[in-house]
Amino acid sequence: MRNYEALQTTFDPVRFDPTKWAKAAKEAGMKYMVFTTKHHDGFCMFDTKTTDYRITSPNTPFHDDPRANVTKEIFSAFRKEGLWTGAYFSKPDWHSDAYWWRNFPPKDRSVNYLPTKYPDRWRAFKDLSYAQIEELMTGYGPVDLLWLDGGWVRPFTSIDTSVSWQKAITIEQDIDMPRIAAMARSHQPGLLVVDRTVGGENENYITPEGHVPDADPGVPWETCMPMGTSWSWVPNEKYKSTDEIIRTLVQVVTRGGSLLLNVAPGPDGQLDSAAYVRLKEVGEWMKVNGEAIRQTRPTFGHKPTTDIGSTSWSEPGCYRNCDASTYYFIDSTGVGDFKVSCGVNATPKAYVLGSKTPLEATPIGNRTLLHVPRSALPGKGPIWVIKLSGRSLCRKEY
Repeated sequence: MRNYEALQTTFDPVRFDPTKWAKAAKEAGMKYMVFTTKHHDGFCMFDTKTTDYRITSPNTPFHDDPRANVTKEIFSAFRKEGLWTGAYFSKPDWHSDAYWWRNFPPKDRSVNYLPTKYPDRWRAFKDLSYAQIEELMTGYGPVDLLWLDGGWVRPFTSIDTSVSWQKAITIEQDIDMPRIAAMARSHQPGLLVVDRTVGGENENYITPEGHVPDADPGVPWETCMPMGTSWSWVPNEKYKSTDEIIRTLVQVVTRGGSLLLNVAPGPDGQLDSAAYVRLKEVGEWMKVNGEAIRQTRPTFGHKPTTDIGSTSWSEPGCYRNCDASTYYFIDSTGVGDFKVSCGVNATPKAYVLGSKTPLEATPIGNRTLLHVPRSALPGKGPIWVIKLSGRSLCRKEY
């Protein structure tokens, strides 16, 4: 711990450039960002008045840089590019003496004393959490998301014993989330709150980590995963390929979710050049196929034999007899003749996004056989999107 906390005295991200980050995110087709304002270690990446363990402290070399309040700089840069802003905040705090009290050794990642035995100390921790979150909700402009991590800090009554890691929580760690959420929303009306894994009214959507659910969970959700192998920066990181990132995005969207893709800056404040390459390549794919991702919903129950999934769009409020589109995501490893399902009496127009060449379509009952020759496929993939357009297309299957 002493060695880790001493990093504050050498942390100097002089090549920090949030404007470049924001432009790369927008080019990749992203619509919102979540920045780690404080992780479990307790180091604050914002100008808090509650602790000297922060980037703007005189103990940190970067403190006298005009960009030292990096959270404010990042939020401002991303807003200028039209992205929503979100604040990641870890509920546990391993630096705070009100959480890991120096009187006792930490046994695990949880609080290292009994809050019921030392209620004044636990109250001090609750007040610390409240104060830091209120700083983020009042001093950093419009905030759209409060993304709370550290799900073991929770009321004991909320533990789900069917989840293995939650069985290991043996200590009540209630920080009064209803009070915190009410305060946050009083400053930021319309704020989405994500009290991860806790459930209840303060978990506005769920956040499966590092994987894509096999099916739509039936509630709003977001997969969070790193672009590389680690959430934090590591030397010589091996990033996921662009093809893998695109395939993951398509799996998420066709199952009804959003993708939160983590990119880790290095100690000098830069992103690796490889990360920029991935974002640019994803953006090139999105420029062609983004309409199948944006403002669409997953469609279930009708898949071609070779595709990953499908989404659909229709005029707002439409139910019958209006313009609609269905998008089929086709893996580049399998292309040929296949059947797609469309609504009765629909007369679809079909083509591959990025190509204006109409596909040959043969109606067979209430289905359509499409022939997809490779000559109709633009670029190299890895996922192509077939668009079917018509009146009330496939609407009865939504």
